[in-house]
Amino acid sequence: MAKKVLVTGCSGYLGDLLVRSLLSHPIVSKVVAVDLKPPKMPARPKFKHCAADIRDEFLLRSIIEEEGIDTIFHLAFMEADPGRAVLSHAMNVGGTLTVFDAANRSSRVSKLVITSSTWAYGARRGNHLPLRESDRLRATDWPYGLHKRLVEEELAKSLPQCRKGLHVAVLRLCTVVGGSEPPRGPVRLFCDAPFGVSVMLRGGELQFLSEGDFCRTMNRAMEEPSFSGTYNVAPDGWTTVASLCRRLGKPRIPLPYFLLWLGFYFSKQLKKKPAASENLADILAFPVVASNEKIKKSLGLVFEKDSEAAFLECAAACGWRPAGAGR
Repeated sequence: MAKKVLVTGCSGYLGDLLVRSLLSHPIVSKVVAVDLKPPKMPARPKFKHCAADIRDEFLLRSIIEEEGIDTIFHLAFMEADPGRAVLSHAMNVGGTLTVFDAANRSSRVSKLVITSSTWAYGARRGNHLPLRESDRLRATDWPYGLHKRLVEEELAKSLPQCRKGLHVAVLRLCTVVGGSEPPRGPVRLFCDAPFGVSVMLRGGELQFLSEGDFCRTMNRAMEEPSFSGTYNVAPDGWTTVASLCRRLGKPRIPLPYFLLWLGFYFSKQLKKKPAASENLADILAFPVVASNEKIKKSLGLVFEKDSEAAFLECAAACGWRPAGAGR
């Protein structure tokens, strides 16, 4: 049966990737993109953009009914910085609940996929490798992870009222990277830095999901009729700061945690657009690495690229080559 899909947040990095992927999917007959900002892509057959605020439930329900939507991907997310704390909370938490309510009130919609993040677990002391869906969400300091945690907590209160015909899936994505990564994405920032840093006596484990694996996961979530629940979306295993520095031919400086934290903190205070905050010290000291066993079993997924391969693919798109390449 042909799918009519609505995507919120179409002007963002992941929203743009998903819309392009859905437009080439053989069972998708229409993609309706909802975002106050215009999409990056030009007009295409099967594609329609609606300029709408996701907090406007009446407008969302009108779009769902008029366009005959049966599947919704909710990717809209506002950068959760302290300067816009009230607005970003209203958009991220309140907006997600509004999308859920609109889907729940429509008899047409059978699938709602909401993107969360593995960062909702929080870079906290005591994190084990890998984290599983049953582990508690503990994000507190980093606004991005905190808002993802709050979204899930509020959504959990609404899910008991979910109608029988609506399947809701919450996907906790690890960091997605690839050739379409925005200018201030993590791989580009790492490549531009003169050296890498890590926390002394810590592994500095990191996970990266390739754009291709992201799109394949989202497509499978749409294709599987009864797919629902909460899932980590991450590749097999992880990489480390030391390994990435070796592959890119960069020096690495291991530092005590408190010195690294102070370095990032003062760097943030001195720069208008800092490359990183002191939260990065926590990420390197208390890694957030997720298990993918549950989603692989549920959807029969095979992740084609591991974290290091995804990172290096993105680095190559930025103009970097692995150390020794072409020699």
